[in-house]
Amino acid sequence: MLMGGIVLAVGLIAPWYYRTEGEKRYSMSAIGGSLIDKFGNEFFNPLTAYISLCFALVSALFPFVSAKFSEATQRRYVAIVSCFAGICALMNIMYIHSWLSWADPDTPFICYDSEVSCGPLIGYFFTWAAMALLFASTYFSRGLPQTPAKAES
Repeated sequence: MLMGGIVLAVGLIAPWYYRTEGEKRYSMSAIGGSLIDKFGNEFFNPLTAYISLCFALVSALFPFVSAKFSEATQRRYVAIVSCFAGICALMNIMYIHSWLSWADPDTPFICYDSEVSCGPLIGYFFTWAAMALLFASTYFSRGLPQTPAKAES
């Protein structure tokens, strides 16, 4: 969970996407950037990034704060916090994809042409990795309620 929170925080701040048009280069992160200014920032809402950043910080700091909890309580809260942080990371990825498809519907997500090239950057991949780490932390913590298998008669 600690690594997932750190990777998510870095992934949200790092550049996510770039677009090059001739000599001009635009980029964006989950929080904003020059590509958003190019297409009109009145339709971009960084609220999902700020919510995700809050959950990333909570999930990075929680292992240090939860040292005084009992093991069962600690596992339960690790599962809850890491699950919400993973959902927030997924929410950010989906929001950026939907915003890009709205802002420039004719351009695919990855394109290399003589005039226009675009594609993902390191922050995008960090966010995917953070989401995988956080959901794995949720699963391996075994803090979510488990339903017992029914015995066969």
